[in-house]
Amino acid sequence: MIDFYRIYEKKRGKKESTIRSEALNTASFLHQMQLRGAQCLDAITEEDVLSFFLAEDGSLQRSCSYKKNIAAVFKAGLNWKAAQCRKVLSFLLVLRENRKNIQYLTQDEVRLLREAAEKGEVSARNRAILFLLLFTGLRGCDIAGLTFHSIDWETERILVTQQKTSVPLELPLSAVVGNAIYDYLESERPDTGCPRLFLTETHPFSPLSTQEIANIVTKICRIAGVRQNPGDRKGTHIFRHNLASSMLENDIPQSVITQTLGHTAPDSLEPYLRADFVHLKECALSVEQFPLAKEVLSI
Repeated sequence: MIDFYRIYEKKRGKKESTIRSEALNTASFLHQMQLRGAQCLDAITEEDVLSFFLAEDGSLQRSCSYKKNIAAVFKAGLNWKAAQCRKVLSFLLVLRENRKNIQYLTQDEVRLLREAAEKGEVSARNRAILFLLLFTGLRGCDIAGLTFHSIDWETERILVTQQKTSVPLELPLSAVVGNAIYDYLESERPDTGCPRLFLTETHPFSPLSTQEIANIVTKICRIAGVRQNPGDRKGTHIFRHNLASSMLENDIPQSVITQTLGHTAPDSLEPYLRADFVHLKECALSVEQFPLAKEVLSI
């Protein structure tokens, strides 16, 4: 089963890290089925499947993402043993994926971050990285992986092969981002012969890692005086979320936002829709027809 899945999905171009995680979760599932006495797919019962996901007290002991990984392998298996795999798929629980509310950048925070960068309170390198995060929505890993060839000055485009999905992405190079990158190249970046765009600021001037990009964000937030409370989110993804939310609020079509963010799954935009407060308020219903105490509305 696992061998077929690996070969099948590799031919379809699925990312190797995704294949590995889905195969590992399914291998654990199949091993548990064998321990319960099922030595072939036909022998797996609904009770066997439920025992894998539910504890004896009925509480859930496997996550929705775990179930989705197993389902992905069995869906591929429909091309191998259709009847058996379809039966197991019918036994899998219907689980709803729970997502935490994502902290979002306020307009005041964006203003303070830009002011800190534009007033020279951060280095030219860090300003370029901040503007890339703010205006392109690129992931931190993709910014760390940028090379000289990623910036097409002639056509004013940013060319990236996304590390998460291995899918090429082409974005416009705006003036504010292009100028920030150019300032860094002219004033700060050492000439080392390294093709990577962003380097450390001290010798031996090695390429920045994804974690170092995140550390730069933390430093800029501290300088700007934003997100300094315990538990405040300061990672690079918050800028990606900010760009998507801003585009939604300004009525940019969802297809354009999906293309800009380089999403490959149609439901990847859903977490950002939950922060589209401008359009969510349009869905609000009046409570005038409901009997409420006067004190409730006066709070």
